[in-house]
Amino acid sequence: MRHSQKAKAFTLVELLVVIAIIGILVGLLLPAVQAAREAARRMQCSNNLKQLGLAMHNYHDVYLKFPTGGLPVTLYRIGWPGRIFDFIEEGNRLDAMNSMSADALVTITPYRTLGAPHNGAHEIFANPIPAFACPSSPLGEQARSAPQINVQQGTLHYRANAGSANYGMVAGSDSGKTISTSGVIYPLSKTKFAHITDGTSSTLLIGEISDRQGWTDGMLNGWGGIQPWTWGYYYYGATSGWLQIDNKYVQYPINFPGSVTTNASPYRSAHPGGAQFSFSDGSTRFQSETMDLNILHALATRAQGEVISTP
Repeated sequence: MRHSQKAKAFTLVELLVVIAIIGILVGLLLPAVQAAREAARRMQCSNNLKQLGLAMHNYHDVYLKFPTGGLPVTLYRIGWPGRIFDFIEEGNRLDAMNSMSADALVTITPYRTLGAPHNGAHEIFANPIPAFACPSSPLGEQARSAPQINVQQGTLHYRANAGSANYGMVAGSDSGKTISTSGVIYPLSKTKFAHITDGTSSTLLIGEISDRQGWTDGMLNGWGGIQPWTWGYYYYGATSGWLQIDNKYVQYPINFPGSVTTNASPYRSAHPGGAQFSFSDGSTRFQSETMDLNILHALATRAQGEVISTP
């Protein structure tokens, strides 16, 4: 005799238990996946800073000094990012800029001007430069240029170290135009390795400013906020002072969320717990937001004789 046998199926309770187990496993796995993705993004950001630090060294080899943080030329000029193009495989971009206007780094102002020879909406300025953008930043690879022209240009998530608010300060016509000259890259700087007597491994070169971290829209898009690489500085005159856009001096802790002065916007990032920095010896290190502010000030100066130890 042939016996028929029904296939055994899940009961509703068993099905709910399986779904619950799968949900728990997904809940446990998702943070690990997100952590792995952030670790990869953080590594890419570190590689960006490594590339920029190496480019700065190569620039120094050729010109026997680091790029300056500003020249005495008025209006919204391109700063150190354009000066290292030849050393980050962006030489064609610089050649194209120079075809618009000879010596383009001091003769065009694409940040604020659409007309020739500035051509602020041109793809040369609109297309992102991967080495200038932190992949963890929620702000993307482009930043809004001046409100007057309101175009998107390639962003800059890394700012050079101009020094400390405790040393070498030069007053401008108001507090927003005061600068520090105690770092490596600042207005009119001509810094050489020989000038970094505190030690290149103990002196910041470039750090992250890649996240809004509580900034209002006005702060984010203001002169101290996250701007395109097309604007490095503004020179107001010998007695009036400067805006420092692609270089900043240290006055606030890392990831400081409050209102800040233009030239001293704090280093900040979307990486949990701190921000990434390139040091003057070419090394790249993550620095905690809980770092003692006095240590951060010491890292920002090139020749104050501090003895410090960093991770």
